[in-house]
Amino acid sequence: MDCADLVGMLLEESGMTKSALSEVSGVSRSLLDGYLKGTTQPSLPQLERLAAAAGRRIEVTVKRRLEISESFIAVLELGELFPRKEKDPLPDLSDVWALASRRAAAHA
Repeated sequence: MDCADLVGMLLEESGMTKSALSEVSGVSRSLLDGYLKGTTQPSLPQLERLAAAAGRRIEVTVKRRLEISESFIAVLELGELFPRKEKDPLPDLSDVWALASRRAAAHA
């Protein structure tokens, strides 16, 4: 989700007009329009003010990037070279599930 989507979601979920959200948050209407168009990027404090005005809060989570080694990618590419084996279709278990459901209902 980019900032324009986030600001749009805050605006929609708050039920406020752009002018009202601007007034309550202290973020100018022209900045708010820029955020919604994606021509301007809000700072984290501005996003927090918009979220608070909309009755929400911003939570930031920092996670380690997943690093994929070149050798792992090579193994995956090698696997793509082999033909794929057709798999047998899964068995129809609808009768088994129906019986189990009836037994569970009888014990409830």
